[in-house]
Amino acid sequence: MIKKCFLCGGKTTKKLITAENWWGNDLTLIENVPSWVCDNCGEQYFEPEVCEELDRLRKTPPANKKLIQIPVYNFPKTGHPY
Repeated sequence: MIKKCFLCGGKTTKKLITAENWWGNDLTLIENVPSWVCDNCGEQYFEPEVCEELDRLRKTPPANKKLIQIPVYNFPKTGHPY
């Protein structure tokens, strides 16, 4: 159980979230993942068992629940040196 955020010190609350995972070049979303979420900054923390299950899903992905399209944009050139 993670009661305090390691980044800002805020209190965390257990919630079901949608986790984003990059598997190679593919972005996947896993819904209803139990997580401790900071009430202040939104940082998410997972229990060890949840991490193990996410790793298992990464190695053997199940059938897709649904597919969505995500738009991709270029960041505008604004004169920054990078």
